[in-house]
Amino acid sequence: MLARRHRPSLQAIGALGLGFVLVCAHERMAGSGQPTELADYRDPAGRFGFSYPVAFGTTARGTNDGFGDRVAAIRFSIFSRGGIGGEAALTKDAPMLDIQAAGGLYDAIAREALTASLLALIDRALPRLTVHNLCEQLGRERHLDVAAAAFAAVPAAQRNAIAELDRLGNVAPGVTECTVAGNTVAFLKEAATVDGGPRRRVYGAVRFLPEPYSAFQLIRAGGTVDQALLADIRRVVDSWH
Repeated sequence: MLARRHRPSLQAIGALGLGFVLVCAHERMAGSGQPTELADYRDPAGRFGFSYPVAFGTTARGTNDGFGDRVAAIRFSIFSRGGIGGEAALTKDAPMLDIQAAGGLYDAIAREALTASLLALIDRALPRLTVHNLCEQLGRERHLDVAAAAFAAVPAAQRNAIAELDRLGNVAPGVTECTVAGNTVAFLKEAATVDGGPRRRVYGAVRFLPEPYSAFQLIRAGGTVDQALLADIRRVVDSWH
């Protein structure tokens, strides 16, 4: 387990800013007669776009934008401050989930603590997230067995560290909702960050994409959540184009 690569601070990232274009539109919120005013985000490089509620605030570059598997990360000035995470992220390679929504081994930032050789070993044993297995993996506390023969040559201390990273932010998870529609999975769950610690709500939506990308996601922990917000989050993810 070697040192993490340097990551820019949220303050530094937020100061960089991304251009955005607002296009006013209206559509009905789920379970409500009230309209949601939408804004249209367009990637400055012309690679993609999506719609989001104006109430989410303005956009800026998010955590690890353009680094590693994160093709792009977009932070919202209001929504992202309402909890932990809350950034829209477009990824490539094997799908990962923000803020340890399925533990540290599926979190790109947490995985920065691992060496390349350990990552290669882990990824051969770790189930790849798909639209078909995401609900199941969200409900698991452990996703691989470090006692398996594949890890026999790994020192005991490193095996234990991998096992704990697997549970990072995802101790005793309980999935309240998990729905699949097309290539999008929307979910609401609870988990403790550490043994005996307080439980937090984790919720969001993940849309699985064809290459050269792997997923577009918006996941947040904490803050206030209701069915209307969950519908808005799913709407954001489904609007990616």
